[in-house]
Amino acid sequence: MQKELFRQVQKRRLKQNARSHYKKDYAIFKESLNIIQLYKAKNVLIFLPLQYEPNLLRFRRILSQNCKLFVPFMQDKSLKVVKLRLPFSKKRFGVLEPNNSFCQTSLDLAFVPVIGVDRAMKRIGHGEGFYDRFFANLKHKPLVVFVQSITALSSEKITQKHDISAKFYLSPNKKYFKKDLKNDSINRMYRRFNRCGSWVFSR
Repeated sequence: MQKELFRQVQKRRLKQNARSHYKKDYAIFKESLNIIQLYKAKNVLIFLPLQYEPNLLRFRRILSQNCKLFVPFMQDKSLKVVKLRLPFSKKRFGVLEPNNSFCQTSLDLAFVPVIGVDRAMKRIGHGEGFYDRFFANLKHKPLVVFVQSITALSSEKITQKHDISAKFYLSPNKKYFKKDLKNDSINRMYRRFNRCGSWVFSR
């Protein structure tokens, strides 16, 4: 119930801020590009945004100079990976999708939209479970980055075991990464990376 209440509250906030703003999208794009370059990611999953989600698509030309871009395609109750290419058509839940393609690729990095994030850096989505099932079935697990047009971070752990987690959570004003409790050298690397932006530790 706590998770569902949090989802409802954040959905209202998102819809109140539904208009896409270039400056907000650019702030998220800039940090996203930093992560792509830091990890030298070659195959990257982005998404075709709903009205209240960050629009990385408007920067696809710059992103495609650094990596190959893919997007999710709804298939039954899960997702598959397809190439990012025109034309787009509107499918279930008002989601835009390109035509189906039968490519097989191993993702290095995945940008995933969220309704909110809890203190465990796990995702609160729309409740349909598409992304959870998709990532659970991947043999190679990519680095996951959550993105959102507002900051919706719960101070409590309200997710379940099956909910996907991320290393990074980006919003226009705040950026979080999950500390590695076993490897302080990784944390030191992000302290150096911190100079590129206003990163905040997630504990």
